[in-house]
Amino acid sequence: MLALGVGCGDTKYDVYMQGAKIEGEAERGVCRLQYTEPSAAAPLTGDQVLECLRETQRALEYYERAASMGFQDHDFRRVHQRALERKERLESMLVMVREMERDQLIGR
Repeated sequence: MLALGVGCGDTKYDVYMQGAKIEGEAERGVCRLQYTEPSAAAPLTGDQVLECLRETQRALEYYERAASMGFQDHDFRRVHQRALERKERLESMLVMVREMERDQLIGR
């Protein structure tokens, strides 16, 4: 588990917002697929999926910390659940993408 950058005076809401900030930055950054103009799809690598998964896990650590502090707001529960589901999808996607990458290397 990564060390959380949470100060002593941070409230459970502050901890939740730190997770939301990480997740939002990831959605605008490493988790955002960049489409190339002539292509109808975005090239996707296992490394991209892995980096998105790592950022999702970082956000989840904050969400879980907020939950352990007693934060149980309705929106928080929804965001936390959505992040858990995203983590599961990314884990599955990572396995599939790595398999495709291996197949491409073997087929060369």
